[in-house]
Amino acid sequence: MMWTHDFWLKTLQEPANFWAMLTTVITLVLAALAYWQLRKLVLTSRSDFIYRLKKDFFTDEARRLIFLIENGLLEFTSATVGYFQTVKTQEGDTQTRMQELGITSSTVSTYLVDDILLGPLEDLGLLLKRGLVSLEETYEHFDTYVQICADGQAIRDYLQWSREGDGNEDVYDNFQELYERLEREGPKIRARKLRRRKGTKLVGSAP
Repeated sequence: MMWTHDFWLKTLQEPANFWAMLTTVITLVLAALAYWQLRKLVLTSRSDFIYRLKKDFFTDEARRLIFLIENGLLEFTSATVGYFQTVKTQEGDTQTRMQELGITSSTVSTYLVDDILLGPLEDLGLLLKRGLVSLEETYEHFDTYVQICADGQAIRDYLQWSREGDGNEDVYDNFQELYERLEREGPKIRARKLRRRKGTKLVGSAP
């Protein structure tokens, strides 16, 4: 038997058996180290990847659209060719902020919203579904923008119009699943982050 005293005594007494066993042990140790290093590399690559996704996503144009949607300043108009209209407002702070962001046009093309907001978030939903980005990092970097877009009435109206007009219920399906998953899992992620922060404070305050 492998784990008996006689087995190990015989193994250590015979050089061929000893070196074979030692080689096996070293190979296993090296394999474990390689796996650990590779796992760290994968995690680092994922973090860097999602950071670059956010950097590419949050352009000046995206910032303008997010501002309009978040503040209810964008309305969808259904027509032969649908489009968005910016809502006229006399509120001083809002007007000032729009000027700062360079928002001057009274209309916004659906193609622009597709290319700048919905398309990238649809791709993000697909990446999450395939496990190429983690849920927690997706929540950390993109939850706010996903929520603003999905909850914005203008975007809701546009998606409904697109699905009814094309007869395709799968329009931006990955974006919708991304939103629903973040809605469902968000409280759990926040709770875990809070527990970690409390644990860090407890460790830091220990004598």
